Amino acid sequence: MKKLHILLVAIFASLFVLTSWTAVEYYSPEKTNTGDLLLGEWQPSNGLSVIRISKGDQAKKQNPSKYYGRIVWLKVKDNPDGTPRVDINNPDDSKKSQKILGLTNMRELEFTGTEKDLKWGNGNIYDPNNGSDYSFEMTMNKKNTNIVDGRGYIGVSMFGRTDTWKRLVKK
Repeated sequence: MKKLHILLVAIFASLFVLTSWTAVEYYSPEKTNTGDLLLGEWQPSNGLSVIRISKGDQAKKQNPSKYYGRIVWLKVKDNPDGTPRVDINNPDDSKKSQKILGLTNMRELEFTGTEKDLKWGNGNIYDPNNGSDYSFEMTMNKKNTNIVDGRGYIGVSMFGRTDTWKRLVKK
């Protein structure tokens, strides 16, 4: 149990670190779908990446009613030799040469909450640092829609780790 906790902490810490970054604010009060409050670019707590959350794209064989996250910025995007970082830990040999920058690592998140209790669940998140996939859910802060808690877990939510993400907005 202790090893699993340490592993999950290391995974999320290494995947979600970011230095300062400015991005477009995607939320606007005119949006009619409450679940769309999640759309935008998010900074995980460790500052190593930026994840852009968007609705699914049918052209990419994604469900347009679900939410997907794609890595759009990495603090370290290249290897020491100058070549782009690739997904060498992927268990699927055919995907080991795909670049991490641009990788869709959060998949099929659904809005499961209400207007007063903003939650998304039933999704997955992939960690290219170890090639593992985890169940994933998010909860938006009730007082600040620019903060969410993302929780990755194995099996049941109790066995996981929560990381706070901040929305990147225009300055």
